Amino acid sequence: MKHFVTGGSGFVGMHLTDLLLKNNQEVVIYDTVTPDEIYLKNPRVKFIKGDIRDFDLLATAMSGSDIVQHNAAILPLNKPGPELFEVNVSGTEKVLRAAEKNGIKKVICISSSSVFGIQTGEVISDDAEVSPIDDYGSSKAKSEEVCKGYRSEHDLDVSIVRPCPIIGAGRMGIFGILFDWIAAGKRVYTIGKGDNPYQFVGVDDLADLCFQLSAKPSKNQDFNAGSAGYGTSAEDLEKLIAHAGTMAKLFRIPAGPARLILRILDALHISPLVRYHYMTADKPHRVSIEKAKRLLGWQPKETNIDVLIRTYDWYMKNRDQLNKLEGSPHRKPLKQGILKILRFFS
Repeated sequence: MKHFVTGGSGFVGMHLTDLLLKNNQEVVIYDTVTPDEIYLKNPRVKFIKGDIRDFDLLATAMSGSDIVQHNAAILPLNKPGPELFEVNVSGTEKVLRAAEKNGIKKVICISSSSVFGIQTGEVISDDAEVSPIDDYGSSKAKSEEVCKGYRSEHDLDVSIVRPCPIIGAGRMGIFGILFDWIAAGKRVYTIGKGDNPYQFVGVDDLADLCFQLSAKPSKNQDFNAGSAGYGTSAEDLEKLIAHAGTMAKLFRIPAGPARLILRILDALHISPLVRYHYMTADKPHRVSIEKAKRLLGWQPKETNIDVLIRTYDWYMKNRDQLNKLEGSPHRKPLKQGILKILRFFS
């Protein structure tokens, strides 16, 4: 089958493309950023440079594809303003409209567990009510509404995947800051006690779920995506620090004052941390993945600490080259802003 992958040059899109190629699929990468050369040289990959907001180009590029894997999105790390909703909501509508026009068999849309907002401690089911707390989560919730509208009004088969925060080889963004501080033997700060269970998902496990969705009956189903196992925030960080073998130490700061300071720094645009980071860092974050296991036979292979260690090791091996990377902010180290001062004194 031929998969049309929006955002295929990004972090998730790249790993998904790798998995699709391993399974003898054809891939059309549709992105504003040119993918790595290895993909351009692959005869089963076609790259089309384009923006999902350009409907005519999008619909033409999608022609002849069987499955749409919709990963393209504006991320909160960009602090993008109105463009966030233009891409994440209006762009999604254009992807679905183009899919309908081209008679696409299946559309798989990547949303986010951030649509659930601040969790109360219960494990979140696939059909839980959404309650986003920031613009990014709101844009993803609205994009889900668009998907559900196309299901009911256009009879288009659309599945939604809500991944927990995604990590894996090549993932930087805010994790680049964490790894930099650990490697340098600095204090690693947690907001609050760090006793909150917090679930990630490995990017390879997420890619596998998306592939399973394209291959097995799952019409109009929504799925959470999370790791095979997780501890509390502090437990997983302490294990990662122990693996690194540096002088880094975990340092807990009271949640209230930390949030107040980070909110001010965010408003002044001098901190890389956005509202979702500092409002949820000390809260439980875990989802049920039983539906994907039951309906698709999907089984994540990696726990939080498995994928944290693997991503950190990749960072240590490749950190001298990271600033040369282009494209998605998930693939590049974030500028630390005022946090550089804190790093210096830590």
